[in-house]
Amino acid sequence: MKKENVYSVLGGLLAVSALLAWLVLSSIPGWTEDAAVIGFAAVAFVLGVIAVLAVTASNARLKDLNQRLHELLGENYEVGKILVRRDMELTDANTRLIALDQSKSEFVSIAAHQLRTPLTGIRWTFNALLDREFGEINPEQYKVVESGLKSSVRMIDLVNDLLNVARIEEGKFGLKVRKQSFLKFLVPLLDRAKRDAGEKGVTVTAKLSPALPLVNLDEEKMGIALDNIVDNAIKYTPPGGKIAIEASPAPGGLQMIVSDTGIGIPKEQIHHIFYKFFRADNALRFQTSGNGLGLYVVKNIIEGHGGTVSLQSEEQKGTTVTITIPGAEK
Repeated sequence: MKKENVYSVLGGLLAVSALLAWLVLSSIPGWTEDAAVIGFAAVAFVLGVIAVLAVTASNARLKDLNQRLHELLGENYEVGKILVRRDMELTDANTRLIALDQSKSEFVSIAAHQLRTPLTGIRWTFNALLDREFGEINPEQYKVVESGLKSSVRMIDLVNDLLNVARIEEGKFGLKVRKQSFLKFLVPLLDRAKRDAGEKGVTVTAKLSPALPLVNLDEEKMGIALDNIVDNAIKYTPPGGKIAIEASPAPGGLQMIVSDTGIGIPKEQIHHIFYKFFRADNALRFQTSGNGLGLYVVKNIIEGHGGTVSLQSEEQKGTTVTITIPGAEK
């Protein structure tokens, strides 16, 4: 309420109170007109003092509130300046981080491309030596060359994974899909899995439904994803272990399950398993080779096809990976 309005109200109340006092005093028997005037003046004086005290107290309170409001506004202004400055600093830092991340991805992509060509040549040379294209080699030489071939293959796999990650981050990991039979697509993958697992003493069983629907697949990319899943099962399952591969129709498409009796994953680390460069502690102890990029690539490929991938695992008991892929429109 404005100060002028407050004074008007108090003045009105004072006048009404004084008038009521005059009427009351005038009606009292034995009170003369002079006594009534004196009583009226006394009442008016007391009411005036009360009104002045009330106005003074109200003004003091208003002054305190205005001072506090002024202080709060000043504090808010300073806080606002700090927040704006911090926001500008964070925006600038984020811009620099984006630029650095882009530079890193470009560097990885260029470096991987430059490495892949000579590594492929080295692998070809090792293969030629093992095939005795340059003459006979003795058993000891054969073992050395075979070891070199395996190392070159691991390096090529690492380079390919780095290239895939760089393309994913750059948004260049495009899919070229076509409608096809998932059952026929799985046959060569199962043959490779049985051969590689057999060399390690691991048994692979397959249960594939003949009623699997047609799907839209990029054969190369989906092959990378499924090879990664099956290779992990073989790699982390000790000799004598088992791997089961199942594929069956599911609502809206199909479901594929790869389960093994391998070393499993610690419960507290499962939620990290699809992160770049992550490897579980027991995996590092069991199998020193590996780069932690495979499942990151798998997740991006499966989701790029409109599917899902999930993982359940128990340490020392095994791991189950489940993927879903939508069926092709008829």
